[in-house]
Amino acid sequence: MAEVRKRVAVLGAGPVGRATAAYLAHYDHDAGIWSPSGRGTAPLMARAGGLGKGVIEYRGALEGRVEVDVLRSPDALAAYEVIVVAFPGHAYDRVLPLVLPRIESRHIVIVSGALSLVPLWLYEQAGNGTARPLVASWGTTLATARRSERADVEIGSVRARFDVAAIPAAAADAALACCQGLFGDRFDLAPSILATAISSVNPVAHAAEALPNLTRMERGEDWYLFECMTPAAARLAEAIDAERLEIAQALGLKVRSLATHYQLSYHVPLATVAEMAAAIHARDRAPLGPRTAEHRYVLEDMPYGLVFYEMLARTAGIAVPVMSAAITLACAAYGRDFRRENRLIDLLRLEGLGPAGLLARCAG
Repeated sequence: MAEVRKRVAVLGAGPVGRATAAYLAHYDHDAGIWSPSGRGTAPLMARAGGLGKGVIEYRGALEGRVEVDVLRSPDALAAYEVIVVAFPGHAYDRVLPLVLPRIESRHIVIVSGALSLVPLWLYEQAGNGTARPLVASWGTTLATARRSERADVEIGSVRARFDVAAIPAAAADAALACCQGLFGDRFDLAPSILATAISSVNPVAHAAEALPNLTRMERGEDWYLFECMTPAAARLAEAIDAERLEIAQALGLKVRSLATHYQLSYHVPLATVAEMAAAIHARDRAPLGPRTAEHRYVLEDMPYGLVFYEMLARTAGIAVPVMSAAITLACAAYGRDFRRENRLIDLLRLEGLGPAGLLARCAG
């Protein structure tokens, strides 16, 4: 039961958005959900019979059936106290401009699995650049979630611990209190939204899962994600992750390793990435890997994950040869330049700031 019931709008009706809205409603908060195209909420509304309501059926780590409000447009955000941004990175520059004018200074905005310093963009551009709301940045998502034939969303696990930071940094305690009130005691306070930006291990893990399995993805084959995190793929993940950790250290920050993330997200003993992946697969035999090459594991996590980390490495003055090679391989395989697809780097004018300037700007 929620100690203080809040009205929370979840932006995005994919697996993560549905899981987040379901969790909130499951624990007695008034949850609303918005799909930019309307496709993500159409089946939820059909089950509820319309009238601005939707029903989410969810299975897995959390199970049930809850009713939520369906937002028809960003104008409806006026009725909510908290906004959770839960759509993929490659939708940021397309969808957020529809939302930014509707965000007010009274809102608390939570960015789930924040990539590429999008919390900074939200903070600086909300309310046509005048609102300056409190923005909480999560290093990852509340839960692992996927589409399912058995329910609207299959919740693989609810994460035990993950990082949250705030902009302005001076309001970090208020951001932490809000997150804990809505989602429980699972948050560790990070010193900067830059730390939560570097905390995301999805770009690391997904590169090591997708690149060695591109032919499986292209051919639409069934393959288990963690079964195919073989020792060779795991070594690739660990090498990219070591460079991510080095970037954080060079910027005076500390973030969790991929192995520690697996321990906290999938509840397996700490070991090598290959051993942990094998343990997850032996226990769960899930999830299946992508059955298409046109998947966020590459389309989101290359430009908004690894390309962003590569930019931070330039800012910190260090080389990341394995990470850079992974990006170049993905560009060659897809016939496109992922290094030019992250518009946030240009919109935020991040290049050339230097470590001190970047950290100061992230403080708000």
